[in-house]
Amino acid sequence: MKRIIRVVAHWGLLLHIYISMAGFVLTLLFAVTGLTLNHQDFGNGPKIDMTTIDLPAAMVAHPDPTELSSHLRTELKISAPLTDYHVDDQQLQITFAAPGHRTVVTVNRAENKGDVETETRGLLGKLDDLHKGFDSGPAWYWIIDISAILLTFSALTGIVTLLSLKARRTSGFVFGGLGLATLIVIYLLWVPQ
Repeated sequence: MKRIIRVVAHWGLLLHIYISMAGFVLTLLFAVTGLTLNHQDFGNGPKIDMTTIDLPAAMVAHPDPTELSSHLRTELKISAPLTDYHVDDQQLQITFAAPGHRTVVTVNRAENKGDVETETRGLLGKLDDLHKGFDSGPAWYWIIDISAILLTFSALTGIVTLLSLKARRTSGFVFGGLGLATLIVIYLLWVPQ
């Protein structure tokens, strides 16, 4: 039985070290962007530019999302993907977005004119959007999921390692319990319900 415990402790420690190192850079990214999300006053605010664009009457009368987005991309020099498209009798609204910037084109169908609002939020805005997974595409969603899995395994293997350290086991779990109790108290007393 002691041999099994030693083997589990050994592999728990090895997995903990290497999984933790694999997730370290991602953990650092999410830690820093967690701070910037919580403190929106860091850095500059968004920069918003407003312009207008004239559109061909036929394109506005019979809008095709592919044709219209291609035309707008070319005219406005947009590289971000089309993320939203709405049509009604009075207007068209087309949104192109990527982390850190968005362009919304609202077309008045009666006038064949579009109001173009371009918002850029710099490097911190880009990192914040990546943290939240906004407009970042399916590959980045996988990165977020993989980060969560790595952190979960790192925590679990850390617990296995702590279990194997007789001299530190009690104090480790006491501090872990105090950390959990502190979070619960803060939530119950100071977070609006």
